[in-house]
Amino acid sequence: MPDSNKTAMQTPLRWYWTAPYVAVVVFALSMLALVWLLQTRELENQRNAVARDVQWAEQTMRLHMQGTEEFLGQLARDLANETLDPDAFQVRANQHIANSGELVNITWVGADEVVRWSAPFDTTDWLAGDALTQVQTFPFNRAREVGRPIYGEPYKSPRGGMVLEVYVPVRHGRGFRGAIVGVYSIEGMVRYLVPGWFAEKYRLALDNVRGETLAVNSALRDTDETLSFQIPLDPPGNGLSLRATAFRTSGALPQALPTVLIVGLSVIVLWSLWMLRNHVLRRVQVEKERDRLFNLSLDMLCVVGFDGAFRRCNPAFEHILGHAPEALPGSALLDIVHRDDVAATLEQMRRLTSGEPVKFENRCRCADGSYKWLVWSINPVREEKLVYGVAHDITGRKAAEEALRAESAFRKAMEESVLTGLRAIDLSGRIIYVNSAFCRMVGFSEQELIGSGAPFPYWPTEEFDICRRNLELTLAGRAPPSGFEMRIRRKNGERLDARFYLSPLIDLEGRQTGWMASVTDITEPKRVRAALEAAHERFEAVIDGLDAAVFVADARTDEILFANRAFKSIHGFDAVGRTVRGVAVPQPERGDYRVDPRGLTVGDLPRELFDGELQHPLSGRWYHVREHATRWVDGRVVRMGIATDITDRKQTAEVSRQQEERLQRTARLITMGEMASTLAHELNQPLSAIANYCAGCVTRIQGGGWKQEDILGAMQKASFQAERAGKIIRRIREFVKKSEPRRSAVQISDVLDDALGFADIDARRVGIRIVADVAHDLPAVYADRIMIEQVLLNLVRNGLDAMADTLASERELTVRARAFGPHAVEVAVIDRGHGISEDDRMRLFTPFYTTKAEGMGMGLNICRSIIEFHDGRLVVDANPEGGTIFSFTLPTEAASERIARRA
Repeated sequence: MPDSNKTAMQTPLRWYWTAPYVAVVVFALSMLALVWLLQTRELENQRNAVARDVQWAEQTMRLHMQGTEEFLGQLARDLANETLDPDAFQVRANQHIANSGELVNITWVGADEVVRWSAPFDTTDWLAGDALTQVQTFPFNRAREVGRPIYGEPYKSPRGGMVLEVYVPVRHGRGFRGAIVGVYSIEGMVRYLVPGWFAEKYRLALDNVRGETLAVNSALRDTDETLSFQIPLDPPGNGLSLRATAFRTSGALPQALPTVLIVGLSVIVLWSLWMLRNHVLRRVQVEKERDRLFNLSLDMLCVVGFDGAFRRCNPAFEHILGHAPEALPGSALLDIVHRDDVAATLEQMRRLTSGEPVKFENRCRCADGSYKWLVWSINPVREEKLVYGVAHDITGRKAAEEALRAESAFRKAMEESVLTGLRAIDLSGRIIYVNSAFCRMVGFSEQELIGSGAPFPYWPTEEFDICRRNLELTLAGRAPPSGFEMRIRRKNGERLDARFYLSPLIDLEGRQTGWMASVTDITEPKRVRAALEAAHERFEAVIDGLDAAVFVADARTDEILFANRAFKSIHGFDAVGRTVRGVAVPQPERGDYRVDPRGLTVGDLPRELFDGELQHPLSGRWYHVREHATRWVDGRVVRMGIATDITDRKQTAEVSRQQEERLQRTARLITMGEMASTLAHELNQPLSAIANYCAGCVTRIQGGGWKQEDILGAMQKASFQAERAGKIIRRIREFVKKSEPRRSAVQISDVLDDALGFADIDARRVGIRIVADVAHDLPAVYADRIMIEQVLLNLVRNGLDAMADTLASERELTVRARAFGPHAVEVAVIDRGHGISEDDRMRLFTPFYTTKAEGMGMGLNICRSIIEFHDGRLVVDANPEGGTIFSFTLPTEAASERIARRA
């Protein structure tokens, strides 16, 4: 070939190899320019994001500080209104300080610039009686002048920390009573007034007007000064500014990395082009080696047309499936595929016709009729309308996978079905496994927990130290066998108590790879246990605080199972475990019980056993004893007894009864004394009549002109008058004599006749007419006749006294008796006197209170006691026609018998 032709052929060949190099260089320069543009834009976006975050943080801090101002303002208003005392101030201030980590003190400074109250109570910076410093005086006076919250200049406290004070004036009207001072820790402001995510991204600093840094939220110095933003902080103003600087993230890529990658990749591409030339030269050699590999490969290699028919197969088909490679060309691949896998295989073949490589598994038939699992990797060549496939025998692996899958599914089902949370950590303390029960317990998903290290997401912030110490004990293998309790935090912030049981995590080779923990939620059991303990303590405190002796004894064995302090102080502190009769407890005899407690079963409970008064056989003291059958904590039937010492009450009641009897007798004597002259006049009439009749009889007998019938009539009249006088004397004697109350069935009409017989004497003397209005067929009442006569006589005489100034035409006193329901009789004394005022009516039955000039004030009180002794009721009402109505009720004889039987 001539040299000119050779040169002409080499020129296109040179441009053929040069063009890729030029394209690579142009591409590299374009990519470098694009990277520079993207990095510039990203830096600007990051700066804008820092500015937005700082503004958001400033607004958050301002809202928190305004909330504190409102709280201090409320304290100032309550203090001005004098509704706040030191204790309430301490409680409210301490609670607010506890909820606001940035606050260190809340103080009330009086108008004389002296500290009055300070919280918390254990503070050493603001003590009651301290005076304000010169730095504190200016904002204090400024708050007094402007009448609103004023912030002072930040300064260093005696403890060395920078603080900021806000002064809220306390005004009552126009008067100035001082100021409520809230003291902020500037370090606490940057730590607690912004959320945790902000502190993780930025180094936050508070600077003063001179640019000096007062406090930072982190001591880390690895910050990116190019991503910084500063904004004034108002309130408090005073030149304070908030500056945030982003931390350098460990995962951030260096800015020079894209440039290095582009240059490096360009060099690699150029180098690859150079290597391509050498590759073409070796291609022929490689094709020879490919044919050798095709024939010697242990995997099945084949060439298949787009129609699914084999074109060429390697000898491995015979080794694996038993089909001779010479017999397969021309037959279809689907002919040896299992019928259940034909559809899936056909779908994969269709994908091959579109030029997409596929990888799938199916079962193929062997020459002996059995089937083996094969994994196919097939790549199409559309230009040749051929596909090249590689098949690998995975029958053994599929059998192992199936067994492993079944075992894994069984284990997974077990793990998901248990209610106990499971958590596994590696030897470095990183979570490597959690089950669904643990995820439900803490509220975090598996993706959020797997791979996380200490502090774990479910650790409460307030118990980081305890949780970390437990983790260190676990990793060191010193966790107690009984596990440990730990408080954990759910994702929604809810706290719960859990118990962790730790055990080593051992792999198949016997090596420890971590620690397995089973976690049980004990919040509810712990709450129930605490509630039971508190209830038990309250029960014992209440029972031991009773003056009554309380005991619980087994109904069958009589063993004392429980006794309170009062019981032990009476019967000995070793009473528990002994028998009731062995410690001489006052109790009824077996026959006095309503039912025999020894024969009771659980189905008969609860049951009242006894309620009555008993006397101690040794000390002689009286007790009111109540016994009740109930069920004990272990299910057995027990007797619960309550014995109340009523000795003093019995003695007092006896003395009171004796005094009342004396008072009643005295009252009767006083009544008879007041009626003495009237009774003398009343007795004078029958005595004079007797004397006259007897004198007449004597005169007639002496004259000799008497007749028997005249003498007999006169003597009969004298006898009648003598009987009348004797009846009056007997009635007076019975009325005034001392006797024990004797209740019996009496007719109320007979009682009224006797009582009105006494009262009628006084009534005639003062010109008052007594009218008895007694209903017919009244049942007998169950009462003491003399006591009821005393009541009636007292009420009638009160009515007569009340009508002393009444007109003669209206001087009428009515005594009415009628049925009051089916089981009582009502007796009413109705006068037409001056009546009783509302104030006097409220105090009428008070001892020693009287509306009479010469009265003692005991009559109505005694009357009410007598009526209540008879199970009745004495009331007073105004008479619509003028005057007063005193009425009382008495039970009938039948009603009293029923009450006695019920008792």
